[in-house]
Amino acid sequence: MKNISIILSSLTALLGILVAIAPYTFAKVCAMANMHCHKVTAPTVLVFGIVIFVLSALQTAILWKRR
Repeated sequence: MKNISIILSSLTALLGILVAIAPYTFAKVCAMANMHCHKVTAPTVLVFGIVIFVLSALQTAILWKRR
């Protein structure tokens, strides 16, 4: 059961990276610098993606140590 938790945590970390890069790669936000989607949405999604990645990577490391 612990191996499944480690795998799911590492997949969540990978998804966190994908969320972080999404507004700049495959789901581009508008190019106008003064628009809300460019000023607020893209940086917010980036920050939340990084937070998801860090927390998931930390959880993966903790689960790996306890194994």
